[in-house]
Amino acid sequence: MSTPRMMKIELVRADEELYCVSCGRRVTYEKNVVVFKCPNCGEATIVRCNKCREHVNDYVCPACGFKGP
Repeated sequence: MSTPRMMKIELVRADEELYCVSCGRRVTYEKNVVVFKCPNCGEATIVRCNKCREHVNDYVCPACGFKGP
């Protein structure tokens, strides 16, 4: 049995527009959007919409080029 990984959730300012890094859609007011720092460099903020997460669409970190599922 594997141990679940813990991920720190990033807080976002209320006046900041959010766009999914995978599909580019504006997701500011959508449910089930995740926001986290790049697991490789920790510099860029990655925003993922629920649809891209469900379809396991890749994302690319704009800072270091790390590619994740």
